[in-house]
Amino acid sequence: MNKPNPITAAIGVVKLAHMHHSNPTAVDAATVRDAAAECIQRLSALPAEALELAALYAALLAVTPAGWLPYVTLTGITARPFGTVITDEAGNIAMTATGQSTESLTAFIAQKLSRPMAGCGEATQ
Repeated sequence: MNKPNPITAAIGVVKLAHMHHSNPTAVDAATVRDAAAECIQRLSALPAEALELAALYAALLAVTPAGWLPYVTLTGITARPFGTVITDEAGNIAMTATGQSTESLTAFIAQKLSRPMAGCGEATQ
């Protein structure tokens, strides 16, 4: 069973609110209000870094080839706090990088992927 997290709780509250508006007698307004307040509290407690890593992961998924998988982390280095390892469809490490922001790291990876990659004897054109 998956452990509930603030995002799944938010989805549940939205569903609960929809049920209340569709059939007000089925779900009391106070129940919806209390659930929404708890959800807001839990979402507010999420560390900013967690949200930035989720955004970085989504951005990297958008620029990597199908079948490739980005792994993201915080580096602990103030100047370049975000890191990624990109694996190819076979699970081999294709590239690694660190960046000052999620946007700069995504742009760097996209730029590297737009160039032909040489390796294993292939010539760069």
